[in-house]
Amino acid sequence: MGELSKYDEYTAFALEAVLGAMGVIRALKGGGTEVVATRDGSYKSWDPETFRVDKDTEDHFIDCVRTSRLNAVLLSEEAKRLDLSTSYTRSKPRVYVISDPFDGSWLYKRGIPAFWYTTLAVYDEAGQPLAAVIGDCCAQTVDFCDRHQAYTGKVRDGLLVDAAPIRPSTETELASACLETYLMKPKFMYPTVKRFEPLFQSMKFLVPNGGPGGFGDVATGRVDVYFAYQQPYVEIFSGVAVAQQAGCVVTTFDGRELQFSDDIEQSFDVLCSATPELQEQVLAAIRRCTEGG
Repeated sequence: MGELSKYDEYTAFALEAVLGAMGVIRALKGGGTEVVATRDGSYKSWDPETFRVDKDTEDHFIDCVRTSRLNAVLLSEEAKRLDLSTSYTRSKPRVYVISDPFDGSWLYKRGIPAFWYTTLAVYDEAGQPLAAVIGDCCAQTVDFCDRHQAYTGKVRDGLLVDAAPIRPSTETELASACLETYLMKPKFMYPTVKRFEPLFQSMKFLVPNGGPGGFGDVATGRVDVYFAYQQPYVEIFSGVAVAQQAGCVVTTFDGRELQFSDDIEQSFDVLCSATPELQEQVLAAIRRCTEGG
């Protein structure tokens, strides 16, 4: 277990699962590009293909939950909702295990080693985060949290090493801030840019990525704002707790508290900023863009 032994049951479980998933992805050696399924309906209609890397990593998470002795419902990208409780575990507190098994599939298919993530979080039945882990498969790092704090660590030989607490940046001005938002699929990019162009033009720099990795980027100070527009359920709740426990400000686009849900078909507009000052400035810009003010 190594460094995992210093963390509570849920954090150790999430870390072990994600470290194992990163091992599954490494073992594929770029060979997990076969399309094994396509999605129907509105869920991620701009990204309908399921690759072998997605399925193999999700299968790994399912196995992890089944052997964990948790009374768990798995909410995951491809499997959707699976009750994985057993007669042995049903007497234990119910938890939700939320996973985005592999984020970055299209870049992976093209052999572009950037923005590849595997993520998993655990919530209690009341919707309180117990643990979350964001695994960066390219950098071989993990950003993660328990119920009290957020951390980052390196992955070496499949093990967690050099874990240390993290905090977001202290940036307060839009003009010098870096914003992250998903812009890589044209069907998604053009409507987003047209709607929020004044906001994007006011930023110093824009990183065109999204998904759960965006929350880790704000939590560690790599970027200052994550603008999660119309993002699927698993891409929010598999990673947002890391930002929250790091001290970031997280709300919906209308400034309300993000409420936990177990409805995996939902999508969300979530804003995550390093400081309250940035959050208020971006919320004001969103209002101007959406209300024409």
